[in-house]
Amino acid sequence: MDFSKLLNERQLEAVTTASQNVRVVAGAGSGKTRVLTYRIAFLISEMHVNPRSILAIAFTNKVAKEMKERALALVPEAGYALSISTFHSFCSKFIRQEHAAIGFPSNFTIYDDEDQEKLVKDIAEELGYRKKDNIVKEAIAFIGDCKCKGYYPFDITLKPNEQHLSEHLKIFDMYETKKSSMYGLDFDDLLMQTINILENFPDIRDKWTRKISHILVDEFQDTNNVQMKLIRLLSRPSTCLYVVGDPDQTIYTWRGANQKIILDFSNNYSDVETIILDRNYRSTQPILDAANRLILNNKKRIHKDLYTEKEGGDSVILEQFDRKEGEATFIVKKIKELKHNENADYRDFAVLYRSSYLTLPLEKELARLQVPYKIFGGLRFYQRKEIKDVLAYVKLLFNPLDDIAFERIVNVPKRGIGETAFETLKKEKEENRLSYLNYLRRIDEFDTKLTPRAVGSLTKMITIMDTYKQKFQDNYEIYSKNCEDMMEELGYINYLAELDDGDDRIENVKSLYGDMYSFLKNNPESTFEEYLNNVTLATSQDDMDGGDYVSLMTVHTAKGLEFPYVFVMGMSEGVFPNGRASFERGHDGMEEERRLCYVAFTRAMKKLFLTRNNDYSFVNEGTLVTSRFIKEAGLEFKNSRDYSPWGQGKMKSFSFDDLNKREEPPVRNVIKDNGITNWEVGDRVMHTKFGEGTVTKIIDDGSIIEVDFIIEGKKSLLAKHPMLSRIDKVGGIA
Repeated sequence: MDFSKLLNERQLEAVTTASQNVRVVAGAGSGKTRVLTYRIAFLISEMHVNPRSILAIAFTNKVAKEMKERALALVPEAGYALSISTFHSFCSKFIRQEHAAIGFPSNFTIYDDEDQEKLVKDIAEELGYRKKDNIVKEAIAFIGDCKCKGYYPFDITLKPNEQHLSEHLKIFDMYETKKSSMYGLDFDDLLMQTINILENFPDIRDKWTRKISHILVDEFQDTNNVQMKLIRLLSRPSTCLYVVGDPDQTIYTWRGANQKIILDFSNNYSDVETIILDRNYRSTQPILDAANRLILNNKKRIHKDLYTEKEGGDSVILEQFDRKEGEATFIVKKIKELKHNENADYRDFAVLYRSSYLTLPLEKELARLQVPYKIFGGLRFYQRKEIKDVLAYVKLLFNPLDDIAFERIVNVPKRGIGETAFETLKKEKEENRLSYLNYLRRIDEFDTKLTPRAVGSLTKMITIMDTYKQKFQDNYEIYSKNCEDMMEELGYINYLAELDDGDDRIENVKSLYGDMYSFLKNNPESTFEEYLNNVTLATSQDDMDGGDYVSLMTVHTAKGLEFPYVFVMGMSEGVFPNGRASFERGHDGMEEERRLCYVAFTRAMKKLFLTRNNDYSFVNEGTLVTSRFIKEAGLEFKNSRDYSPWGQGKMKSFSFDDLNKREEPPVRNVIKDNGITNWEVGDRVMHTKFGEGTVTKIIDDGSIIEVDFIIEGKKSLLAKHPMLSRIDKVGGIA
């Protein structure tokens, strides 16, 4: 591979450097993903580094997947040995391998934000609060802030002036105890418990640091102190650290990102080489000029000026209006105009905004003019009720201690378990120190006050689930088929069908089945537990499917993306920059707002539109005025007009090792291969469980076969399932 012909001079320097520790300051659109993937290819092909010794960290699952696909296209020999993942995904896999160190089974449950909120609300209720009381949100924020700093309840001693937080700390302590009793970890736990294992088990740390010789980190400017601690623990003096990022795009300090980590990198590591990538391949020079002038007003940065060798390019277009409806109408009409005049697709357009409350007039106008659009950063696919319901059932099969999942599905569909019956069940299972599921499995041993009807209804549900638990464990049929059959038998699909929007919800569930199948088909080395992890760790960008619609999103969500045509709406003081962010954090807050605006500008490839309105804002409690960022970028609004449809016009200690509860071992699956790739309809087969049968259908290019078994009837199976063998082949003996 001739790298010199594939990269520009700076990129080539970054890819082929021999320095042990490298900081690549990669400006927006300068090809940082290209540099990272070619660096991986260079390590494997030219420096003969074992792919298993490379740990590459990306910021989102979407980027991790893209990087791996690109890298494997360059060095296909790396295959499944190459690991590119997010911090959370890496830690999830790490803990599943080293779970015994913290006394957890390998099939622990990962709690997402909604699960966390549910658990905190339950605790608040136990303490005499209502679920709607402010202390719930305050406690969740307190927990997040503590964990972002790497603290568990036993690490915290409140100072005299912090005694007002004592109730928050109590909830935090109860949250950790309850969560751990259900073998649950939240997102922060994934990093913190990986660190815990590496710090307290020298043999495990030694094993992993010997295994990893090169660590590469994307979006390094958004690394927080906990993540940096993890990187250090995975390193030894000889480990090579290669980080890529842009201090001008640090936009997550509000959730713990520490810009000093990338700025001070050369002070904290020896033999550091810094390489600056400032040639932009994305935007036109007028767009880059505005972005460069804007960010020059920040003091905490590594200086660079983005440039492009593309010729020409339209000036940045600024439009302001008297009313917010006029701003919305202009954006939608301009999108339709550009789509027609420049032969563009709707997918080429993005509308970015600082805060989600700005979108209402825009959504109304998009709907009125029948322009397809999709909002990102809102309710994601995996967060939809029906998807969470199905996944809750499946999670219970793998972790019977997951009381959060049980509470979600106990009466969905209706089983006659009212509030009184549920409270009785909850009290009895807690008195007997069992999870809901395991208490109900043994309910005959106890003197329950539940009605026979309630017991019968719940027992029926558990019997069905246990049947499918065995099917998942035996791994005879494809997982998606097991899940589909289970939800049918539980009556969940019939329940959805009776809802007003049932057809849409059923379509979503079917898409989930397809997602399960696709994941395991494309990742044959993975287990179903890894699929569940992947789902829980998904981000809003993972929902992007390439459909032809206008994308609406916050600037935070747009990080890492690019579009030919970008509209940044709401360019008014107090809106962008956000008034609260700059007020609460002063100069640092304003610098971050400016970086956020810089990110917004540099998402645009061909044309950038900046819009605002002079309307009264109930959020800002006043009439809006032009954002300071417009002048700082060397730009100016020159008009004030209104577009409208009708024409123009105007705690106690807690330890993960201190778990007494040890219930049944969870399901574990290992995928193997029978080596058969040429199934045909009519082939006679033998299955170690189902017996003899005949292939009746080939599905999805041969990945799945339908077999009509003499005794068991028709089954859909993975074509390469290890329990499946061919007796004879159509037209001759196998």
